[in-house]
Amino acid sequence: MPEYKNPGQENHDNNNNDKYKAVIAVVVVLLLIVGVVFLWPGSWRGNRSRKSPETAGEDKQASGISTKIKIKAETPIDYEKSQDLMAKRKAALGLDKGIDMIVRPGETIRIGEMLVSIDEILDKIRLKTGEIDEQSLSDQPAGTSAARRVELPAALDRLKALEKEYNQLKTRVKSTSGEADSATRRHLEKLSAKLRTYHLYQDVRQNLDDARQRLAGAQPNQVAGIKKEIDTLTEEKTKLEKTILAAMQADQDLNAYGIHVVKPGDNIWNIHFQFLKDYFLHKGVTLSPGADEPGADRQSSGVGRLLKFSESMVHIYNLREKRIDPDLNLIHPLSKIVVFNLAKVFELLESINFNEVDRIRFDGEMLWLPAKND
Repeated sequence: MPEYKNPGQENHDNNNNDKYKAVIAVVVVLLLIVGVVFLWPGSWRGNRSRKSPETAGEDKQASGISTKIKIKAETPIDYEKSQDLMAKRKAALGLDKGIDMIVRPGETIRIGEMLVSIDEILDKIRLKTGEIDEQSLSDQPAGTSAARRVELPAALDRLKALEKEYNQLKTRVKSTSGEADSATRRHLEKLSAKLRTYHLYQDVRQNLDDARQRLAGAQPNQVAGIKKEIDTLTEEKTKLEKTILAAMQADQDLNAYGIHVVKPGDNIWNIHFQFLKDYFLHKGVTLSPGADEPGADRQSSGVGRLLKFSESMVHIYNLREKRIDPDLNLIHPLSKIVVFNLAKVFELLESINFNEVDRIRFDGEMLWLPAKND
């Protein structure tokens, strides 16, 4: 006998089946969506996982994974192939044979088969001299130093001294037979260019003083015109002062280094002496070959004392071992260089009147010029 089903119960079972089918359908659809999202090439997740080159690089660097990043590297300056560039740089500083190269922070040089970063050398020099320590090295950009601000009185005193040097050198050149050598001519031209603004400044300052004196005794109908003249001259004087200060600051902040490539038979004394001879030559002064030797009284000459003091301004760098090296003895050719801090060297030499160089005294740490009655 067939089982009897209540019509209400049959409808209830059908409703349950429909619900189960609906749930299954929803689950299937969700699975399909998830599959598309996670597996389909170029999907939303795939795009999200592809980071920009910059972000990807940062993530890889942060996780310690090396990555290749294309960086435009500057061409190294080749010691054997950069004669034209070095000639221009030397001429700009009034140098010639005293050094082989003039380089700047951020540059890389090639000597033989070796590449060396100037920043790396400067960092090691600063570590050796105690300007920075290991902990702060990474926080300080290479080639930077605390710049001293040039004040106007000091700048004007410096220009006054340059004016005296220019007049003396010009007189010496006129009194000698024959044409001055090219280094001396370049130095005269350089001095003349520096003094041009200074002379213009002197004229403006004198005109300003004259105008103020005229204002003191001016008639009422002249006051407005003289005041306008004073305002114009004052503005011009201010502009010239800024120009002078900028030029003097640029000279003080000279960010260049001289390089002498050590050769067989070199010694640090002769390297210094050659640099000094070249420096004074472009100022119209010729040092004799024995100028650095002691006198008859066995006392060091002024040039000798100057050379001894200047040793603190140069450093020997071992290219192969990548370290500051106190010894010039060679194991391999072209393996060491002498690095001159040109800003410090020029600051010292430009403060010296060569006519009084033999009166210089040196106590192992400091140079000084005693009073004439000492």
